[in-house]
Amino acid sequence: MNIRYLWRRAQQIVIHNILHLDDTPHRIAWGVFIGAMIAFTPTLGFQIVIYIAVAALLGANKVSGIPILFVSNPFTAVPLYYTTWSIGAAVLHPEKEVTRATIKNWLGSTGRALKNGGAERLLESDFWAGAGQLLASTGAELWMGALICGLVVGIPSYLITRWGINAVRHLREGRGLPHGPMDS
Repeated sequence: MNIRYLWRRAQQIVIHNILHLDDTPHRIAWGVFIGAMIAFTPTLGFQIVIYIAVAALLGANKVSGIPILFVSNPFTAVPLYYTTWSIGAAVLHPEKEVTRATIKNWLGSTGRALKNGGAERLLESDFWAGAGQLLASTGAELWMGALICGLVVGIPSYLITRWGINAVRHLREGRGLPHGPMDS
């Protein structure tokens, strides 16, 4: 698999699976926003279930936000959660400087296990048990960072998605092509 193939596949997912959904532009874009918000939370492994429940509760499209949830996965978890934690720590504790020692302390045995064991460690249950303990001990910073990152990604994603849906539907209408009954 090369980068060009992955890029084309991502375009297919967005263009065909999101922009052509049979729902209102707002509900589809609202689903993308909710997906972005949940993608940054430290709920890896439960995000789709959480997304579907929240989307149903808030009246969003239950499909449109699922692709963005894959931003967080076992391979991106460490850099993603480190970034969200750093942002949350800077907001909640602006008087404290995040140093190398702070980061080492935060990563603890989970970071050492990944560094020493390589990517294979991502498939071991004891690594994830340690990661769960790490997430529990850094909760406030992590959740605050997740909220901020979710908003920074979610708001533009909502606007771009809604604009894209309206543009695609306008083009289809101009060509006389049929589209779904919920075009408002």
